[in-house]
Amino acid sequence: MEQTNRFQFNHELWNLGQKIEDAVLPTLNEIFKCDLKRSDDIYDIIDFYDGNNRIAVEVKGRRIPSTQYEDTIITKNKINKGWKLMDEGWKVYYVFVFTDKVLFTQLTEETSWKVKITGTWNVEHFLIPVAELKELNKEQ
Repeated sequence: MEQTNRFQFNHELWNLGQKIEDAVLPTLNEIFKCDLKRSDDIYDIIDFYDGNNRIAVEVKGRRIPSTQYEDTIITKNKINKGWKLMDEGWKVYYVFVFTDKVLFTQLTEETSWKVKITGTWNVEHFLIPVAELKELNKEQ
């Protein structure tokens, strides 16, 4: 019997993510005062980079309202990559596009969240309290 790879690339989910990222990109550039470019590598850990301003942004689309859970999750490798970028002088933001609003956080040296094995593939995720996130709006 032939075994299938349970980690096959999900093109449908990737396409949905691309649409969400494209929709929020102009707002990100305006608020963070940068010119973010999508990584050419579809497997890249962080979605957008602005090398001139040293800003990196990861966008996570959510198909639920921001009030559905106390925490939102993000894979541990995305936060680890952010800390590595910070060590190289970058500002790193994580943006969560919920069905009711767009929230974000900036990674700092003091960032400390719980870790749990969860998600589709049962890998380590950071649990980010939604109450700690800021609303992304043009008045910032």
